[in-house]
Amino acid sequence: MAVIEVKNFKKSFGSKVIHEDVSFYVKKGECLGLVGGSGTGKSVLLRSLIGLEKPDSGSIEINGIEVSKYKESQWVLLRKKVAYAFQGGALFDSMTVAQNLAYPLREHSHLTSHEMKLRIESQLNDFGLAGTELLYPSEISGGMQKRVGLARAMMLEPEVILYDEPTAGLDPYNTKRIQELILNLKRKGVTAILVTHDMPTAFAVCDKFAFLKDKVIKEQGTPDQLKGKPDSLIQQFIEGNVL
Repeated sequence: MAVIEVKNFKKSFGSKVIHEDVSFYVKKGECLGLVGGSGTGKSVLLRSLIGLEKPDSGSIEINGIEVSKYKESQWVLLRKKVAYAFQGGALFDSMTVAQNLAYPLREHSHLTSHEMKLRIESQLNDFGLAGTELLYPSEISGGMQKRVGLARAMMLEPEVILYDEPTAGLDPYNTKRIQELILNLKRKGVTAILVTHDMPTAFAVCDKFAFLKDKVIKEQGTPDQLKGKPDSLIQQFIEGNVL
């Protein structure tokens, strides 16, 4: 059974149609690369999976349960299982790294202060961030901010993580570290959707792709099925011949 299944998803903002009939699924432990040109609504789909946008029609199923009509109180509970790694990290500037990681635990868990401290230390070690506990976001690099954002998204040990351009603006070294973190989470059984324009990263971590164009998914397949195939839209996208 698919962990995530989107069927016949339609979404408009006023008279602007974003998606006409989008369908895809992701199985447990898979990473789906959701790719396409700018403005094709990739982030709209991600945001819909955690209730920040509502489809006009169609369905969103998480573990076989239809969630698109959920109330906010239900979404709050679901967001413990489905985490969103925002493009810029979305850290609280007025909080230290440790306080940022503690935030979801304080809001959604019953851990003691000591248990939180141990969880935070373990997470920082796993993400290569040991020693940053007392630093503020402005005091660490962009690459470290991205990793702190990922670490915070994983604090509640979600089943699913949604990555929105996790390597945007990063140098090759930090891009490689993000790739390794995504692969490590996959090995732990975390299901994922990756929205990115960084195709080397997508091919490094994704099990399959869905290519968005003209308000629908035009092409789906595994990297082996798509890479190097002359008439593949994704191959043309890599070569800069299609938006």
